[in-house]
Amino acid sequence: MEAATQPETTRGAGSLARAVRDTFRDRPWAWSFAAAALVWVVTYLETSRGFFGNLTSAAAVSSFLVIVGIGQLFVITTGNGNIDLSIPNTMTLAGYYGLSVMNGHNSALLTGILVALVVGLAIGAANIVAIFVLQIPPIVGTLAVGFIAQSASFVKSNDFTANPSPALAHFVNATLLGLPLLALCVIVLAVLAWILLSRTIYGRSVQAIGQSLRAAHLSGVRVRRTVALAYLLSGVLAGLAGVLLAADSGGVQLDIATPYLLNSIAVVVLGGSLISGGRSFIAGVWGAGMLLTLLVTLLTVLNIPVASQNVVKGLLIVAVLSLAGGKAKEA
Repeated sequence: MEAATQPETTRGAGSLARAVRDTFRDRPWAWSFAAAALVWVVTYLETSRGFFGNLTSAAAVSSFLVIVGIGQLFVITTGNGNIDLSIPNTMTLAGYYGLSVMNGHNSALLTGILVALVVGLAIGAANIVAIFVLQIPPIVGTLAVGFIAQSASFVKSNDFTANPSPALAHFVNATLLGLPLLALCVIVLAVLAWILLSRTIYGRSVQAIGQSLRAAHLSGVRVRRTVALAYLLSGVLAGLAGVLLAADSGGVQLDIATPYLLNSIAVVVLGGSLISGGRSFIAGVWGAGMLLTLLVTLLTVLNIPVASQNVVKGLLIVAVLSLAGGKAKEA
């Protein structure tokens, strides 16, 4: 009986392994969640405390990255070299202008947020001019626009003393049933972004352009308008993230958003989306955001030097990308 049972058990284990493999193959974004869970558990084993505290803290910190990651995702999904490298400087400039309007008063809260969004919208429009009017490649054009925004931030930073609205500062640190309120709001934002990308004509147009520019054009997609709206969306979300990050930090510094340059791209690619465009997963941005945040926490707990942390992060990114198979576009 044991001899007869053994092959059946082996077949069952093999079927389970194939099911798991197929699940991850069909859902490449799941690798980022699996890696984040592994890092979370390892962090707990190393510290023996803060099991759920580490998770909720990571969710709160990841919220800013997820916001800009969603904007970057829409741009990257259009493919054809489209990318937004102006994001960190947009965040910084939006933070300066948003806080200068608030100046520590709740009465100017909404106006300050609106100004931050307008700053992001203006920089998104500048990216469009650089790419479509001046015919500058996106990687160069958005970087140049970012440098202009950086210069504006330098000017704005002179004798800058404005503080965020107390209500906004409270919001970014508030909790609801033990969960970060900001993270819950960003989850709602992610759901809306998923609906926009997967359930609307605009979202399908974004993906179609990334899959084949010529085919999208021949099918009647307004390519320039679609891509332009992606850059505007990225700018607005960067502006929103900038003013929220400034409120969380209690002020603005010139280097406050520097890590978001590469991390905004990393969360898109680690989340299962193709860097070449055409296939994207909003859920993956959350998984990748949690992974990067938890990883920094773990490396800090282990007293790993910053230079070595970058090496470890790079190796992990390569490993996750290899497992996800998201480096090349599917045929």
